[in-house]
Amino acid sequence: MTAVWLFTISSVIAGLGILFAFKRLMKGLSYRIKRNEFHFKGLQKDQIRFFIQVGLIEAVPIFLIIVGFMFMGEENLSTASLLLPLLIILAVIIFSLLQIQKTKAEVMEVASNLNTEELSYVKSLSFIGYMTVLGIPILAIVAIFLV
Repeated sequence: MTAVWLFTISSVIAGLGILFAFKRLMKGLSYRIKRNEFHFKGLQKDQIRFFIQVGLIEAVPIFLIIVGFMFMGEENLSTASLLLPLLIILAVIIFSLLQIQKTKAEVMEVASNLNTEELSYVKSLSFIGYMTVLGIPILAIVAIFLV
């Protein structure tokens, strides 16, 4: 049971922490668009800062997942005991997806005066947000099914 909860805690920390960093990135992007400072050098700096934050945020969850794999197989678990951790992870995933969609919609409202290349950049940032937020929670789900 220890391994399952370690996977769940790692999922919550990574999902919500990276979501917070992504929302900060998109708020900075929205601020740049409002001030007509939308240039790629500034955006590259923001994106580099985001990826550094993601790496720092994911350090603790990766450690928890490694410890969880070490505790795997110590107990026999029923399917019912896995239900609550899976529901928590799924709630983090759904909450994160909805928040990313909401943040993307807010930025797209502000970005109505940008050209198509700049709009595609904003859309690609939202896809990066989806993948970085969902990485650890999906790994945690797979790990729970391996227990």
